[in-house]
Amino acid sequence: MIPSITEYSEKFKRLDSLDFKIIRAILSPSTYNVRRLAETVEAPKQTVSYRIRRFDRGDIVRFRAVINEPKLGLKSYSVWASTQVGKEDDSGCALTSFPLWRYLAVVDGWKLGNYVRYVIPPDKEGDLKAFLNELSKRELISDYEMHATASPKYPLLNMDFYAGKHDVPMFDWKKWVAAFDSYIPEKTDEHENYERAEFDLIDLIILRCLELNARTTQRRIVAKIAQTLGEKNSKKYIPLVSRRIKNNLNPQRLISGYRVYLFPNQEQASLLFLFHFDFQNTISLRKFTEALKHLPYNTSYEKILDWNSLFLRLVVPAFEYPGMRKSIRELAEKGHIKNANMLLGDLAHGTWDNVEIYQMFKEGAWNFSYGAATEMLDRLLHKRQKTKA
Repeated sequence: MIPSITEYSEKFKRLDSLDFKIIRAILSPSTYNVRRLAETVEAPKQTVSYRIRRFDRGDIVRFRAVINEPKLGLKSYSVWASTQVGKEDDSGCALTSFPLWRYLAVVDGWKLGNYVRYVIPPDKEGDLKAFLNELSKRELISDYEMHATASPKYPLLNMDFYAGKHDVPMFDWKKWVAAFDSYIPEKTDEHENYERAEFDLIDLIILRCLELNARTTQRRIVAKIAQTLGEKNSKKYIPLVSRRIKNNLNPQRLISGYRVYLFPNQEQASLLFLFHFDFQNTISLRKFTEALKHLPYNTSYEKILDWNSLFLRLVVPAFEYPGMRKSIRELAEKGHIKNANMLLGDLAHGTWDNVEIYQMFKEGAWNFSYGAATEMLDRLLHKRQKTKA
């Protein structure tokens, strides 16, 4: 389990400027060992090695693999699903009754209900729509919006903001807006290739472990494989794990990168905002995603395919809300943001990540269809009814 945000915020205070340099260097593909890391951050090898061990042993920094969903033959879809007041939990359970979902948040504001991101085979969009229509028919949701999106991006928070500061710092949103036009965004192709790589259930279990903790031990991965496959003799998988990572996962780029799980601020003092932004043009959208890299707070986003729009999740301390809100208004006045719909989520008790998608991989294929999804829904509802009784 991932430690609570409160634990992370307390541990974050132990990090200094050298730690921040090491974290950035670890995320670089060119710094693959301690010697190269030490050269990059210009620190003794022994010091860098000690700092990395401290990250792991104290669980101060959690690195998480970013799974290449298109290489798994999966396409991302984001859904806003409205529901009646008080039925958000029932709605969320129904929406996630089959395990090909990646993120769920209970939301209030522009809509009341749930935000869900699914990953399904690209030829199954009609099945997902049919499933959502079934939820509406059963009054488990009121209505929904569904958008095909690119894979999520996780900009690294601006850690320099915290270096050498002991008091709670406040971000200069006005300066951030003033620098907006100077940002030079990278050109990216939003359309992804969904041609499936070669993988099996064991590969998916390894990916699941690395997504939770990219620096986990081989022993833990082996134990998870044995547990999932119902094999008592876990030792038979020991030589398999490193071989699969080296010869299959890495060459096929089934891991697209890594992200860092850091929360500088305690959950009770932070707010989770979910935005649906429309931009005036592609340039404004790309500048905005580049500007996110300069924020000292956690962000993630999905670009809506074929539109100058995206979904953004942003975690900020409550005292930053006025400055953040004003910066959005100023970007709109400058002609960058066309429209902004805002939702508020419960960071501590109303958001979930799912890394168990391997559960829907059966006999070498993704077992997703309208029929399979509704069958899982019926089983879930029956189980919940028996529990209530």
